[in-house]
Amino acid sequence: MSFLSKLSNMFNPFRVPGEYKEVVLYSFRNPQKLDKWRIVTDQEIGGFTKASFKFNPSNQFAEFSGILSRKLPTNNSRIKSSGYAGVFGKIDISDYDLEKFDRISVRVKSDNRTYSLALLKSSEKQTMYKSIFAVTPNQWETVEVPFIEFFKVHKGEVEMNLTKIDTDGFDSIGFVQTDKEEGEFNLKVEYIKLLQSPVSLNSLDSRMISSTGRVIRPPS
Repeated sequence: MSFLSKLSNMFNPFRVPGEYKEVVLYSFRNPQKLDKWRIVTDQEIGGFTKASFKFNPSNQFAEFSGILSRKLPTNNSRIKSSGYAGVFGKIDISDYDLEKFDRISVRVKSDNRTYSLALLKSSEKQTMYKSIFAVTPNQWETVEVPFIEFFKVHKGEVEMNLTKIDTDGFDSIGFVQTDKEEGEFNLKVEYIKLLQSPVSLNSLDSRMISSTGRVIRPPS
């Protein structure tokens, strides 16, 4: 089935309703260690951004926070840009049909900044698949991002390929702060889920749905 056919089918009002299934990849509602999550910052190239990923036991969420710095390394004149931070955890979605489970859902609460949901493949070095999102500051919201919204970034350069990405081989997921504004950042995360395509998008307020099927669900 072509990409356009799949997109058309997603918005077909005559689709037969069915179960809305989900697979929880990470839930931060219970106490846990986050030592297996990997922090990535521009410190790897001599930069000065600081970041951490910690569990908040009192409010039952994980917190990706830090201070973004665009200060260039002092010992490497070849570096012309700096100022990024990311955090990644391992996932195993090889047993799931990603034609059916075609989107990632995250429950987040952010500051007034822009973040990216990101996917990695161990087989593709210096490559990241990203989808940028922004939610209402200081409110818990659920963002559902279809795989068709992710774009490929290789060695910092965006590949302008509008075809659907190859979902085989994804083995890490995380968040990236790259809006290039210096200062503190803070993103709270309640869960990360793999979802089947919703069968009832037509019943939602159109302002909640993007042209590619992204859904932002406001606080209930």
